[in-house]
Amino acid sequence: MKHRAGFLFLLILFALCLGCGAKKPNIVIVLIDTLRADEVGAYGCPRRVTPNLDALAQKSVVFKNAQAPASWTVPSVTSLFTGVYPWSHGVIYAEVGNGNIKSQQKLSEKFVTLAETLHRTGYTTFCISANYHLHPQYGLAQGFDYDKVFLFTDREPVDRQFALWLPEMQRLQQRGAPYFLYVHYFDPHAPYKYHDDFTPLVNPRITPKEAADWGSVDYNNSIHNGIYYDQPDKMGLIRDLYDGEVMAADDSLGKLLKGLPDLDDSLVIVIADHGEAFGDHHNLSHGLDLYSETLRVPLVVKLPKNAHAGSFIDTPVSLIDLYPTLAALAGAVLPKYLEGADIAPLWLGGKTAQRMLFGMTQRDAAHIWYAAVGPRFKLLFHDSANRYELYDMRLDLREQNNVIKTNMDLARDYRRILSGERRRNPLFNPGVVGAPMSDELRSTLHQLGYL
Repeated sequence: MKHRAGFLFLLILFALCLGCGAKKPNIVIVLIDTLRADEVGAYGCPRRVTPNLDALAQKSVVFKNAQAPASWTVPSVTSLFTGVYPWSHGVIYAEVGNGNIKSQQKLSEKFVTLAETLHRTGYTTFCISANYHLHPQYGLAQGFDYDKVFLFTDREPVDRQFALWLPEMQRLQQRGAPYFLYVHYFDPHAPYKYHDDFTPLVNPRITPKEAADWGSVDYNNSIHNGIYYDQPDKMGLIRDLYDGEVMAADDSLGKLLKGLPDLDDSLVIVIADHGEAFGDHHNLSHGLDLYSETLRVPLVVKLPKNAHAGSFIDTPVSLIDLYPTLAALAGAVLPKYLEGADIAPLWLGGKTAQRMLFGMTQRDAAHIWYAAVGPRFKLLFHDSANRYELYDMRLDLREQNNVIKTNMDLARDYRRILSGERRRNPLFNPGVVGAPMSDELRSTLHQLGYL
């Protein structure tokens, strides 16, 4: 009872501080594309490839079971920015070819993004992205005062852009004005490159030519041809190259943290948009299913003054929870349609209402998946194959043992809840930018309610 009273006191005190004009914290989100949770030392990775993120985690709250709302970038980041699941924003499709985007759905301007909400409450907002899916033409720049998006590039242009905008952030800091910074690193995403400073630390036997031959030039073709299943040594080589890319992104994270104005009083969050399969569940990439290797992501939250440092939280949470959480901390008015929950009570020692989390992916007609994640169990529905699977996340984090036959009643309840959710139509229909979609794809999206 005393613990609950103390928790309520902290919430009331925080609300009063916002009301009396307390300084709003700077908010920084660093997203490292394609970073599996189990690739991070703070999540148990035995290979020391994320030393800067691990050091930050020691000063932070670490969410051990954070879920992405989708297993590829476009729907996942759109959900992060809107605070709703993919079926509610409708941005679930993009076609990429020859290193460029042929077409992509565009977020409706009727949504009020996280950046817009923070801007309205006094934040100057910055976005730097190495992932071109976030280009302003696709609607994801809504609310950013400063926005720079590169064409699927490595970390160097991102780091240079941060250095260019740093003086403006410093001026804001000197005036006591808050800023919101979103940084999106792309390095761990395929194709994989050789890094002189990092790849030899992972595997000194890899040569730059091998990296080019197997990690870059023919990587996508090799995936589709199944070569890595036939040649396990090449799968290991690819994983080592991935580790080198993760080390490069982590190095940039460390430099960014050192350069941030007023880091001690800032709220810094490090996340991923999805993971990568590397052969788990007979999948080599992402976006094709919703197993834990692609849906579970790191979520590290460094609070001002390193409050609650060293806390580990087991409660499943979603990336869509960041919008309501950050907006509430900033004292902003929240859109009524948000589907995420404020997770600040979890690090204050309280609880959130028991709920179900959801995910989906649809890259083509053969790979339509939905997920329902409860406190302990996770239901998967492979729509294309009309197959359900159930996993006990507490005992089977890698989802190897389908327990649906021994938990039929529970699975039936999860199926009913998931069926109701996945049939929702978008709150505001998206547009399309680029080449016209095929009639077949347009028909499929229409049947699912996304057009």
